[in-house]
Amino acid sequence: MKKISLWEIYKIFFIIGIQLLGGGYVILPLLRKYIVEERNWLSEEELVDYFALSQCTPGIIAGNISMFSGYKARGIFGALTAILGIITPSFFAIILLANILNGAIENKIVQDAFWGIRISVIVLVIVTVKDMWAKSVYSRFTSIIFIVVLIALLFFPISPAIVILLSAIAAVLHSKVIGGKNA
Repeated sequence: MKKISLWEIYKIFFIIGIQLLGGGYVILPLLRKYIVEERNWLSEEELVDYFALSQCTPGIIAGNISMFSGYKARGIFGALTAILGIITPSFFAIILLANILNGAIENKIVQDAFWGIRISVIVLVIVTVKDMWAKSVYSRFTSIIFIVVLIALLFFPISPAIVILLSAIAAVLHSKVIGGKNA
């Protein structure tokens, strides 16, 4: 693979940042399109792994996954460039929106627009779950982990970080005992 320029990393993450509405889950389809499918900077499996790791580390998911992706492309400078690219549009959008919305937040049209945005984000999350499902829940063991985690998060006041850590430990132990991730 040829060396990816820092400008190219910034530009792609800036483009993703412009389209990024609704948080970390929305970034997955964008990363898949721009980084996996169009440029082959990451494999599908690496993207899923980075996404999972991004949820375990402190900070915003979009920033974390951008950092991991940029690091894979060009090391520490790639990571810093990707983060700068992903946050630049948000930085300017927040400043602009804060000035505009300060007086318009009670406007019916603005409230309706936010309602529509929320619905779109829900659909993007569902599409992301559908896309990640086949790569993540592929065996009896991963199905059991899924069910246990779902029950734990739905019915018990347990931190998602603890559930993720315990799932990772279970997967490592399972791999050591059974011998491989597909068992």
